[in-house]
Amino acid sequence: MSRLSMDRLPGENVATVGAFPASLTGAERATVAPRGAVLNLLPWRDATIATLLLIAAIAVGSGFFASFDPALLGYCAATLVASVAVVWRLSAFWRRPASAFYARALLAALLQPSDLLRTLSAAGCDLGAQNFIRRRSAIRWAAHLLLSLGTLTSFAITVPLVFGWMHFVADGERSFRMIVFNLPAVRFDVGGAFAWCIFHGLILAAVAVTLGALYFLVARLRRRTLPEVTASFAIAPLLLLLFIALSGLALPATRGWPFGFRVAALAHEASVIVLLVALPFSKLNHLLVRPLQLGVRAVRRDDAAWRACASCASRLAPTAQQHAVADLLERRGLPVASHWRLCPQCRRKRVAATQASLVGASFQPRLGAGCDREVA
Repeated sequence: MSRLSMDRLPGENVATVGAFPASLTGAERATVAPRGAVLNLLPWRDATIATLLLIAAIAVGSGFFASFDPALLGYCAATLVASVAVVWRLSAFWRRPASAFYARALLAALLQPSDLLRTLSAAGCDLGAQNFIRRRSAIRWAAHLLLSLGTLTSFAITVPLVFGWMHFVADGERSFRMIVFNLPAVRFDVGGAFAWCIFHGLILAAVAVTLGALYFLVARLRRRTLPEVTASFAIAPLLLLLFIALSGLALPATRGWPFGFRVAALAHEASVIVLLVALPFSKLNHLLVRPLQLGVRAVRRDDAAWRACASCASRLAPTAQQHAVADLLERRGLPVASHWRLCPQCRRKRVAATQASLVGASFQPRLGAGCDREVA
């Protein structure tokens, strides 16, 4: 990804950032600018609707706040702020023309019965088991799995508790009843394995996050001489997750010490709020982007139509993807002529040959007949 695309806010197109391409006429600029303004408003609309629906779900799911714990109000407010930012970021990114192309491909694959099973299988391997990391390193894969599963498990437990969607009531001398959305659910014994997992789930999740974060911190510090390895963008989320996990583990450890428990509780709450607010704007936002990989798989499947390089006849790219890129660039006033029909290696050779001819040198190795002629 180019530096320009990284600095640009998701959802903004070329017409809304900086100057218009020189090839656009005044009339074309007048038609492009309003469209960019509309695109920028749509993510805010989506974020507003999603947050209002979430507030309604909290009210209904908690029995109109009958089972809502006021002590968790800070977590709830931070979650609502995070929902606005996350939905805005997600909607803006997925509406970008390049992202929307893969989003449409993913939606088409989910709606097509013949592709649905393949897409779900890819989701299990890529998003669930995270096999793309295991192919790089088994230890790195295990650490990332601990980090991600620990974080997701803690969210799965705390979010229903914070919103009042889930609470526990005594049901006998040694039994509890889980209430989910004001409906009686599982009844379990205090001394059973299920009760142990429920009451120690956050501790297990904190241990998993601690181990995963420590591994990646140590791995980055060992490679600190490499560029950007210890950049704050990469280190800060790991430190924040580690602090949240350790402060969470400190809560049961300091339960018999009121002052220490209060300090640990405040530190844990503050760090969780920072994580929620920073989630869509930090490195952790890859959770919002990664599902697009399923759209990439749908576009680049083997049975799709692929185009060959017009010069060396090597496999170039899916026809649909190539046409989408060329159309996007041309609509932005950046025509690519015939270069998009060449593979990157042949394009580099053509550029090098052109530069050599400008200085009166002879390009080595010689270009083949396919690169010498203009591609139709």
